[in-house]
Amino acid sequence: MRINLLALGTVAALAAMPATAMTIVSANNGPDAGPPAGQHLITNFDTAAGLSGNYALVSGSVSGQYAAPYLDGSQYLNVYGGNAASLAISPTLKAVSFYWGSIDTYNTVKFFSGATLVGSFTGADVPAAPADGSQGNPVNNRRVNFNFDGASVDRIEFSSSQNSFELDTVAGAVPEPASWALLVAGFGLVGAAARRRRP
Repeated sequence: MRINLLALGTVAALAAMPATAMTIVSANNGPDAGPPAGQHLITNFDTAAGLSGNYALVSGSVSGQYAAPYLDGSQYLNVYGGNAASLAISPTLKAVSFYWGSIDTYNTVKFFSGATLVGSFTGADVPAAPADGSQGNPVNNRRVNFNFDGASVDRIEFSSSQNSFELDTVAGAVPEPASWALLVAGFGLVGAAARRRRP
């Protein structure tokens, strides 16, 4: 019986463990229609809450420096060339989307769970976007959705090797309670099996 409980607990714990793969599941042309169903607003960059690194919260456009995402009249995040900004997230998320302005090949977004890199994408990875920095092209200004395929993230890093990485309205979806329940149940069964083995 001990072996069966231990095996069952191990299977349950492994089934609840996150995968490390991630995908871009969709990208919708600008102007931004807002977060997709099932996602809630994390930040619209009206404040610097959760942000660290080298960045500017700006509005409008300045030639050669930054350009507002297509038809975005609000304040947004700008990361100048050679810089990076991090956004801390709590609770962890299973999916994230944001409105990515004037997508460039030299823009990079990285997703982390603690210190572990879950995945990394550049503007060249966004489906159907020319990633040529076009400021007035709706196809190159879009809400991009990332799915972590079972993993969850607690930090996003935005960086750019040239001017600039512009984005707004980050949204996300939290892991389903069933996933957490399975994980807790798996650890409980492993603990119960370990207690039964003691003399």
